[in-house]
Order: sequence, then structure tokens, then C-alpha cells
Amino acid sequence: MDNELTSRQKEILDFLREFIEEAGYPPSLRDICARFGIKGPKNAAKHLTALEKKGFIKRGGSASRAISLLGRNRAQQGGIRLPIAGRVRAGAPEEAVEDILGHVVLDERFFKCRDAFLLKVEGESMVEAGISEGDLVVVRPQPHASDGDIVVVLVDGEATVKRLLKTGGGVVLKPENRAMEPIVVKDGSDFAVIGKVISVIRRLE
Repeated sequence: MDNELTSRQKEILDFLREFIEEAGYPPSLRDICARFGIKGPKNAAKHLTALEKKGFIKRGGSASRAISLLGRNRAQQGGIRLPIAGRVRAGAPEEAVEDILGHVVLDERFFKCRDAFLLKVEGESMVEAGISEGDLVVVRPQPHASDGDIVVVLVDGEATVKRLLKTGGGVVLKPENRAMEPIVVKDGSDFAVIGKVISVIRRLE
């Protein structure tokens, strides 16, 4: 199949394969631009469109990272259908999602967590971690987190995405935005870990 490609298309296809194998998720258009010195995401998207037309990949709507590699036996490839949560709540992991807004099908070769859910990011508090407003974070439900994990938590009934830091005085929720202040969670506060962010699907506006 590779002899159907131009040299640049083959380079990009090889990069997609290597990136997915190492990272566990597809690269963004900006990742492709940075790797090959392409000027602008629109130009990178043209290469992906060519690969899709030739049957090597499948792209999912406007999501930057929604790229699936296709092989000869396409019928053997499956997907995981995950819900997009409108709200989340504390409690058992299987009860975390409320007000389902829709579903996204992700390639099961790269997303193994079948009980994960997606949450649309609001605000710019995590931009320096590569998570922007409008992105979808893929969340693995779990009631605990390790120091340094990026998590979805409930604070006083409101869901937020932050980096969790454990200190002697409790928990600090650190935004990845130097213009914003961390949230200090004291003992006895209305606080619950909903899950760990395991991937990001970036949307291009």
C-alpha cells in the first residue's frame, strides 16, 4: 500500500504510527507541523485528507487528535463508544456521569479504558498543560489520585480540571496557567476526586 503515497505522505504516515505507538494516542495537527516544519495546521490537514482519501487513516470530525490508522482488514477494527458528560458527581465510578450530551467513538487500540468518559473543558486554567477551552478530556473514573496527576474533581459541587498536589496541609489544585491562583483544599472541605485525565482530544476553532 505504501507505494501509493508520495514521499511526504509516507513520512507523515510513519510519524502517525510511531507517535501512536509511543504516546498511546494520535498526534495533533500542531505536532505534525512541528515535526515536519509545515506552516499552519491547515496545511498539515491537507496531508491527512490525502491519507484519508487513499484509505490509510480515518479522521473524526473537527477533533484534532481523532485519527485512526486503517489497515487491510478494516472490518476487524473496532471502537470504544464513550459518553460526553454534561455534569459529573461524586460517588461510585459507574455513577460519575450525569446528563450525557452525546458519544464519541475512539479507536480501541489506543483507548483501553471502557468505563472512561469525556468532559468538555471550560476556561483557560490548564492551557500550559496543553488543555484549552473546548477540548475534550478523556477521564478514567477513580476516587483517588497520585501527587501530580491531572484530575477532574468536585469542589463545592463544581467540577474542575486541575493538577493535584499533595501537601502536609492537605491538597492543592494547581492550575496550569501562571495568571491563576491555586485552590487550597482544607480537611473537611466538600471535595471529591472524580477521575484522572488520561488523554485530550483537541478541538480546532
